[in-house]
Amino acid sequence: MAIIPNFVERLAFSFNVAPAFMLDYLGAQAFRATTVAFKLGVFSALAERAGTASELARRLDVDERGVGLLLDTLEALGYVTKNRDSTYALRPAVNRWLPTFSPASVQFFDRVVFDWWQHLEESVRRGGSGMPEMDDGAIKDLQAGMIALALMCADEIAARVKLPRDARQLVDLGGGHGLYSVKFCQRNPSLSATIVDVPSALGAARETIARERVGDRVSLREGNFLTDDFGSGYDVALLFNVVHYHLPDKNQDLLARVARSLNVGGVLVIMDQMPGRVFGPTVKALFRLQALHLFNAVSGQTYTADEIAGWLEQAGLSRPRRIELRTAMGHTVVTATKPRGT
Repeated sequence: MAIIPNFVERLAFSFNVAPAFMLDYLGAQAFRATTVAFKLGVFSALAERAGTASELARRLDVDERGVGLLLDTLEALGYVTKNRDSTYALRPAVNRWLPTFSPASVQFFDRVVFDWWQHLEESVRRGGSGMPEMDDGAIKDLQAGMIALALMCADEIAARVKLPRDARQLVDLGGGHGLYSVKFCQRNPSLSATIVDVPSALGAARETIARERVGDRVSLREGNFLTDDFGSGYDVALLFNVVHYHLPDKNQDLLARVARSLNVGGVLVIMDQMPGRVFGPTVKALFRLQALHLFNAVSGQTYTADEIAGWLEQAGLSRPRRIELRTAMGHTVVTATKPRGT
């Protein structure tokens, strides 16, 4: 579902007959067209049933010529098919991942590229985020984007991370929407979880807990885990999408505090965007763009799994283990265990 050059086009770009800059320009236009289709409800409407441009215009209350041009663009990009009777239908691959993305989560990705990245020049000039403080709408969109990521990979993480057999207490630092804690509790019947985050982030967690009916096992604690006491006696600690916010010294201090909060045999689980084994130019570009995005958004950056494993060992934890996620490209899990005598 993207602009993928054919063999002749790839040769043209390789030999600089056609400037690669123009392919990036077309990619930006393609992404914008796709997010607009989400916002207008085109994908949801086609998920219900195929239709012509005229039918979709009536169902969505939009202009027929405009939605027709948008549908033809989506057909060229590989999102939909156009039949001989001029009806449009979603491709099967789109149907598979469509439920993962809510309109709010799509708004987040749209905001990153077309709102936040307009500050990139200033961020590079000043050596840190040039973005203004996020308003309530931006925070809500950010939460939606994180929920979309969790919907893709939470089941895989809960299945592949090995917890202590007698694990009873989990703490989820910066857990926000709470979906990771819920998945771990659902997979481990003896486990209870505490989600620690600032009040503005916990609204989504309350909705998740109510929807999944786990209020007896998942609790919330309002606070800033970077400065506040978040308790101790935990068998599992989660730090998901946290380390990229901070420079190494702050991460090392945080991991040391989390290690002290664990029981002997407890496991610290970190999930983040970690540059790793690069299999091609697309994956390499993904890692580099992620790092640039974090620098622009929060003055942060990505770290390799080896760097994070080194911090874990400095914090007194042992047996770092790396898990490459299959369901969230560019994201990796690193775990480590608290040994006796620490």
